[in-house]
Amino acid sequence: MQDPRLRILVTVTLSVAAFASVAGAVATLVWWACFASRRRALPRPTMLLGVIGMIAATAVVAEISGGAGFAYAIRMIAILMIATWTYADRRDGEMIDVFVWLLGDRIGFEIGLIAEMGLQSLEVIRQDVAQLQAAMALKGVRAGVRTIVPLAVNLIVTQLRRSEEQSRLLSVRGYTLGGRICPKFSTSRRELVISALAVLFAIFALIPVHDIFYSYTVKI
Repeated sequence: MQDPRLRILVTVTLSVAAFASVAGAVATLVWWACFASRRRALPRPTMLLGVIGMIAATAVVAEISGGAGFAYAIRMIAILMIATWTYADRRDGEMIDVFVWLLGDRIGFEIGLIAEMGLQSLEVIRQDVAQLQAAMALKGVRAGVRTIVPLAVNLIVTQLRRSEEQSRLLSVRGYTLGGRICPKFSTSRRELVISALAVLFAIFALIPVHDIFYSYTVKI
């Protein structure tokens, strides 16, 4: 989806629907299977299976302890699929464009800059993890609790240092508040149609069917 405004709208709408009810999660998965389940929008199989495995383990524990484990699994998987699709289609700088279009050159630019820096940090962390995995494979070190915990701490400390360096760089260059850009968006008819379908899916999933039939019967 080329227009980031529609992509964010679809992501927020379907995520809220999936979190609100199991019907919303099922509707989200149906929409994803119809319009967003291409291969490029999926993470690596090992990563995807690992995340789904953690969700399944948590769901089993919740179900055994008397909670709604199955509902939790469906909701989290639906949100995961939509998040991977959104992240796969993102382009550098589009968050600034969207928030400037929505909130103006000052507040919008500030929020968009924060969001863009956060997304870029995720990409840097992904690259760091890939490099660490390659280094561990070359050294013949197997991943385990003893290796994952110190590596995670190292990644967090490294990212905090990078954030501090970025803030100092912005300060040295005289950045105070806001900025001026002219955002441009490209929207196709197909994107409008599938975005409208996503909103309709969410609405019908969140409205109980028996309430609709009850209202119709009362009117008759």
